[in-house]
Amino acid sequence: MVDPISATLGALSLGVNAASVYHQRDSAVSDGGVDNIGSVKEFWGAHRRDSLNPGSYVTVDGTLSVYAPMIFGDPRLVKQRHFEFRDALSTDAPASIDALVSISSGQPVIRLQPREGVYYAGLYEGIGRNSIPVFIDEGLFDSWRKERPNDNEYVWDVALTGQLDDLPTEWDDFFSIFGLDQEAPEYAIYVKDDDASGIEHRAETGFFEADIWAAYKRDEGHGWITRCPDFAERTEIRESIGSIIDNLEAEPEPDRIELISQYDLVDRPFGTSPNIDQTSTQVQEMSNRRVRENYIDEVSDLIDSYT
Repeated sequence: MVDPISATLGALSLGVNAASVYHQRDSAVSDGGVDNIGSVKEFWGAHRRDSLNPGSYVTVDGTLSVYAPMIFGDPRLVKQRHFEFRDALSTDAPASIDALVSISSGQPVIRLQPREGVYYAGLYEGIGRNSIPVFIDEGLFDSWRKERPNDNEYVWDVALTGQLDDLPTEWDDFFSIFGLDQEAPEYAIYVKDDDASGIEHRAETGFFEADIWAAYKRDEGHGWITRCPDFAERTEIRESIGSIIDNLEAEPEPDRIELISQYDLVDRPFGTSPNIDQTSTQVQEMSNRRVRENYIDEVSDLIDSYT
């Protein structure tokens, strides 16, 4: 049976890689003006009014995190599509589709190694669902983090300034899995090492809730476990990680379980199975051809057969 989570992560990988390359293009010359959008909520309000100006520089206040969104867009649309997707599934749909349903909620996050010298991150307001995708110059971000070694390592309340611009067309593969072809988000914020972009630390993060997860398989079956901690509380994250590990160990014949992937592909808190195909756990090394020619079509056929 097709592995939907590998298909989802593979398509996500295509989009992140393409955006990382896109990030490296010649920067637009700022006219010195920066549009102060306000909060993440106000950003999506401007998006609905079609008043955002692609190519311009913007400042948005929010919670910046190295844990990037697995799916994003207008949170109202994400929520609507999530319920439509979930309700369309028949009662005999296999458990392997659970991961896609969970991802479509907009809450799961993922952390990747920088690609092409660019971090894939997220800008949030309270919860994962209202995320704005962010691509940040690796040197700029690393230097900024070194200035605050005592802060939370994963989330910061900031005023983020960067260039608002399109997402590459490769993201179409990813959003097509969830039926978002026509309504896919149009923009990301590209924070470059230029005179206009920057990250201004505002305060310690008070609250940010999103899903951590582990995907696994045993024989031909696939499983998916999530927890939803407050990333501003390290204790909650540790407890959630421990809970997922406990659940994996409580599965029948846990020695036969192979980890497919997890929310953090940098630190890998759940470890890796010695028998697992590493191309499954390393989303960023998955073959573009394999994703395009096999996984996406197979997942689409699987979904169609149960909706």
